[in-house]
Order: sequence, then structure tokens, then C-alpha cells
Amino acid sequence: MKRYLLGGLRYILKAPAPETIDSLVGIEKILIIRPNFRLGNALISTPVIDALRERFPCARIDYLATDKTWPLLQQRPVDHFHLLSRAAILRPWQCVTLCRRLRAQRYDLAVQVSGGSTSGFIVTRLIGARYTMGSRKGHQRCYSIEAEGKSSHAYDAIVNLTRPLGVACRNRPLLQLTEQERYQAITKIQQLVSPHSDRPLDTDFIAIFVGGHQNKRWPLAFWLTLIDTLEASKIRYIVFLGPEEFRLLTPIEQRLMSSLYGSLCPPLPIRHFAAVLERARLLVTPDSGPMHLAAALDVATISLVRQKKLLAFVPREAYDTILWRPEISTVIEAIRVNLDGQNSPAPVQTASVTDHPNQWVTPQSSAAHFYSRSELKRITVR
Repeated sequence: MKRYLLGGLRYILKAPAPETIDSLVGIEKILIIRPNFRLGNALISTPVIDALRERFPCARIDYLATDKTWPLLQQRPVDHFHLLSRAAILRPWQCVTLCRRLRAQRYDLAVQVSGGSTSGFIVTRLIGARYTMGSRKGHQRCYSIEAEGKSSHAYDAIVNLTRPLGVACRNRPLLQLTEQERYQAITKIQQLVSPHSDRPLDTDFIAIFVGGHQNKRWPLAFWLTLIDTLEASKIRYIVFLGPEEFRLLTPIEQRLMSSLYGSLCPPLPIRHFAAVLERARLLVTPDSGPMHLAAALDVATISLVRQKKLLAFVPREAYDTILWRPEISTVIEAIRVNLDGQNSPAPVQTASVTDHPNQWVTPQSSAAHFYSRSELKRITVR
């Protein structure tokens, strides 16, 4: 259905004339378009905002977001938000009203962040902006300014998109917290950690996010075993649940009733959760929104990967770790290696081979650590 819809639009709408960033004139109003309900997708788009602000410091920059992801974009240099709700999707006339409202703004430049977004492409082409910008998908030109080349990682795709602007772009999400949010986070962490610590102001912990979207999730048994092993290893931790994981609340809560080192944090408003996560020493998580939150906050991650295509989304800084279908012992060793690396002035040794080399795809630009069980053991005992 999408293919026929896009094909019809490309047939009806005339391909825009090619432009360069220096040939654009009168750029006073810009609209960034990313109406997606996944938290990670919204976070990945954030460096585009700063790149456009640097290139057009006097322009008005608006953002088409969703009511779910909008809180993550607060504190960024955006002048106005247009919000799309799930209710509007079920009521097409509201989407038509939104497009009319956007068209009435007479934007000079519309920026389609994701080349694979059908809704984003439709909005970009229908609101009547003088110029458009995006990544080409297929052979036909779709935008006035098009990103060149392909990207193997979602973060690099954003850098690729902004390259025509001629300004630097961070290849990692961005999130800015307020001092009040940080203060509230410390209070919350103290409430969670204090019962398990002889130091009342201790806020030292690792974060475990139990969640993920659809087939990115790991089974409940995996998390319960990890909790037991963390207890045996005397590692202080906080387990976080998202709004989609309420079915896991009771069994995890029961497992933590006699815990000496762990706490369970119920679902929090997204920015409150982000402020708490910022205080963690590292995050253990599947591919999820919190994984990208950690990347935006420069918190080290241990990403649990079970599908090759997810390698295009996991954080890959030098302090990030990617584990391919790991056993619990592998996760624990990765946690220990990461914590030892944070406590030591010497960098943790990098390993680059997994137990499943025929199933592993290594992003060329990645600086993250790829560990197998044998390599983690070898690093730990040295």
C-alpha cells in the first residue's frame, strides 16, 4: 500500500529542481519533520536541530513531532512544535487539518529527517515549502537538497543528512536536562538505593532496562537470572520498566523483595527517567528508547543484540559494549570490565571477535567493544 501511495505522489508531484545550500535564498522559516512515536527515532533526530540552528542562526525553526516524543525535544533550539497524536491517525480529517495549518505557515525549507518515513515524505511534499531537504530513496529526485551516499548506522545517517549544511553535526543523540530535573533525580535515586546501602547519600548504581519493542525484547527468565547473578556478584543495580512492560512488574517485584543490592523503579515520566538514568554508571539494555537516551546523556551502555539489523542502531562509542546473544555470565563479565575501566586510568582492552563470526556484522565506523565470552574472561583475569 505504501509503495503505491508513494509511487502515486511521485508521479503526480513534479520533482523539485536541484539546489545547493548556498543557492537557497530567504530562509526565514524552517520545519523539521519527524512525526514518529518511537522515542529512539526522535532522539536520533536531535542533532539535526542544532546543525540547522548553526547554519541559519536567525531563522525560525519549527518541529513536527508527536505528543509522545515531544518532551525529549524540550531545551533544544526549537521555536515552535506541531504535535501529531495517535488519535489523529485514526481520524484522517485531523491529519488534513494539520497539513493545511502547516501549509499556511509558508515554510521556506522543509527538512525530512528519515528517508524511510512515508508520513514524513507526504508532509514534506504537501505543505508547499519553497525548498525541501532529505535523503533520496530510489532513483527519482524527491528533494531540492539531497543527502549523498549511504549510511550503515542510524547516527551516521543524520550526519550524512546535514553534511550539505557545511556545519559540524554530532553523531550521537542529544538531550539537555534542567538543574531541577537533576535534583529530583538524585532524590529519587536516594529513595531507591538507601535501603541497600550503609551510606545514606550513596547514589552509585548500574541501570537495567527490562523492555524493548516487539521482537527486540528478551524473555523474563533472562532478566530474573540476571538479577540473581547481580545479587551473587554484590553489584548494586536499579531495574527500570517501561509502560509496555507492566506484565513483568509482579514477577520482578517478587524477585527483588529479598534483594540486598537491587531496587525496582516503576515507570517514570520520560524526562524524569532520563535524569535518573544520567546518574547511572552504565546501562544494560536491549535495543530500546532508553538505549538512545543513554547515548544522548553520554552514559556507557551494554547493548544486548539478537538480530543483525539492530547493529545499525546501537551506541558505539569507545565506552559502549555490544553483546551478541550473550549468556548471563557474559553480561556480568562485561559489567565488571566496564566498571573496572571506569575506575582505572588505563583504557579497557578492545576485543573484536564474537562467538558467532558468521552472524556478526561490524559497523565500520564503530568504536564500541565487541566481546565474546572467552575474550571477556581473558581480559578480566589479566
